[in-house]
Amino acid sequence: MVVALGMRDAQREAMADRDIVDLPTALRELAAAASSVREQEKSRVARELHDELAQSLTALKMDVTWLKERVPAEQQALVGKLESMQEMLDGTVKATRRISSDLRPLMLDDLGLLPAAEWLVNNFIQRHGIHCRFTVDPPDLDLQDPHATAIFRIMQESLTNVARHAHASNVDITLDGSAGEITLRVRDNGCGFAPADPRKPNSFGLVGLRERVYLLDGEISVDTAPGKGATIEVRIPLPQEAPTA
Repeated sequence: MVVALGMRDAQREAMADRDIVDLPTALRELAAAASSVREQEKSRVARELHDELAQSLTALKMDVTWLKERVPAEQQALVGKLESMQEMLDGTVKATRRISSDLRPLMLDDLGLLPAAEWLVNNFIQRHGIHCRFTVDPPDLDLQDPHATAIFRIMQESLTNVARHAHASNVDITLDGSAGEITLRVRDNGCGFAPADPRKPNSFGLVGLRERVYLLDGEISVDTAPGKGATIEVRIPLPQEAPTA
């Protein structure tokens, strides 16, 4: 009886040891699943904003235009009110589409990573007036989720950090998919920073990047110094295709 109890204890200890060894992998898988659920929810909300709310607002704008064209010219107060409503609707439609794209650009789901990345770069240039060059090798690079979403989000967060903190005038982005991994580099000519400096309150840019890279078992490096700009390099292994029979 004592021997049997000892064997059960040994089995429990072995199982506990096995669980401890697998814990980092389990936590990574759990975090990856949670990230996937967040992206799916963002996609759903973005599509509803774009397909339902923005279209309804556009229809309402057309109705206001129809009314304005039929108001007698002498009723200037009413014409002015309708013009004010039209301007407000224009701004609301633009804001709705911007919020939808910021949540998750629909072209990422509909057209893939490269069109979405090109849109992101062009939008960054228009918003901030910072020159940005984007190069891809091979030109027809095609990634599937979760890698496509991770690369897009890393690019998005990197450009957000540049706009907020770097005071840069130029950004170079290179995306390379070869040798069984995807490599993303974002280099700016801004003010740089000291990596050893404490993180600013409520600033989670690099933390978010590291989290996304960690979920896909990748590596991230930051090369920067005050006055020397910054280069962020991310390497993420790509899943190996199963050999065909």
